[in-house]
Amino acid sequence: MKHLLGLERDQTREGLFLCQQKYAKGLLQKFGMQDYKHISTPMELNAMLRSYEGKDLEDTSIYHQLVGSLIYLTLTRPYISFAVGVASQFMPNPKKPHLEAVRSILRYVKETTNFGMLYKKGEAIKTIRHCDANYAGNHNTRQATTSYVFHLGLGLIYWCSKRQPTVSLSTTEVEYRAAEMAA
Repeated sequence: MKHLLGLERDQTREGLFLCQQKYAKGLLQKFGMQDYKHISTPMELNAMLRSYEGKDLEDTSIYHQLVGSLIYLTLTRPYISFAVGVASQFMPNPKKPHLEAVRSILRYVKETTNFGMLYKKGEAIKTIRHCDANYAGNHNTRQATTSYVFHLGLGLIYWCSKRQPTVSLSTTEVEYRAAEMAA
């Protein structure tokens, strides 16, 4: 089996390589982005997207389809998860600046269509966990966002980025809650 549900599997001497190259190229073609110039990052550094800024979209279904497709693409591209997570926060009422942010993610995907995840053979199998949070990082609600990842050997097996349920009063409290969520 080499291809299943948009996932491509390739067994090499180094290990197992998973990617979604065909899916990514199809996504670019479906939304007419194959001729756009590629960019080197999925989202501008310190981008300030707010729920109330910008004009309403005439048809929000395109935004919903784009974000849903990008969520599926994060299966083998966890490095776009943050940008896709930010874009998904505006699903109830997307505006033109939000659509432009999603299109910039697609322009980045164009640059990285052959990227994927490699699970190497012969690596020591141990679980590695990392977690972090940003204090009052959401500009609309002032809630912190917790992110954590789990590796088995060198292979990534789980990642999550979600808004903390309450507003914290200090960075220490935010980091404590992040560690608690990851545990």
